Amino acid sequence: MLENKRSYRSPRREAQAQETRALILDSARTLFTSRGFGGTTIEAVAADAGVSPQTVYAAYKNKRGLLLALLDRMAVDADVTQLRPPSADGPRQQLRENIAFTTRYYSRGADLIELARTVSGVEPDLGAMWQEGESRRLRRYSELAAEWERVGALAPGLTAAAARDIAWAMGGPDSFRLFVLERGWSLTRYRDWLGDTLERLLFGG
Repeated sequence: MLENKRSYRSPRREAQAQETRALILDSARTLFTSRGFGGTTIEAVAADAGVSPQTVYAAYKNKRGLLLALLDRMAVDADVTQLRPPSADGPRQQLRENIAFTTRYYSRGADLIELARTVSGVEPDLGAMWQEGESRRLRRYSELAAEWERVGALAPGLTAAAARDIAWAMGGPDSFRLFVLERGWSLTRYRDWLGDTLERLLFGG
């Protein structure tokens, strides 16, 4: 009977633990964006979430762990699973899928992205994290551009390396910030403009 009771209660405990972790992340996000990364303490996050500091340390170890977890959650919220292998669709569809994902990603976490970008200059570990994130995006476009070159989809005279650089630079967080956050473009307008522009630059016509 005791064994059955333990088996029955395990999913409930796991659900409670996940709920607690989510509460901690919500509090961390609120405090990071209102007080800044340096102005936020683990103790403040714990108090806001209604848990002990030890609980926060056990779940995320430190503030860097909290920020990393928040960025990972953004990718899940933006549905990263929709990104398929480079050979799964035609070049134009592949491009549009990537733009749609990054638009969702940036829109759900513009505050955190800006925080990570600014903090990376003074926090070595976070600087490495930022560079790794951009490197992953560059690798994704490297794979796509290589496929586009293989199937002969690139505009005349455009190499895979150049196509990769153009897509990576124009589709990055700085472009999103300037058009959407600074100039007030809607997400739809930005997504469609970026898709149309990159299609002309990469594939011609």
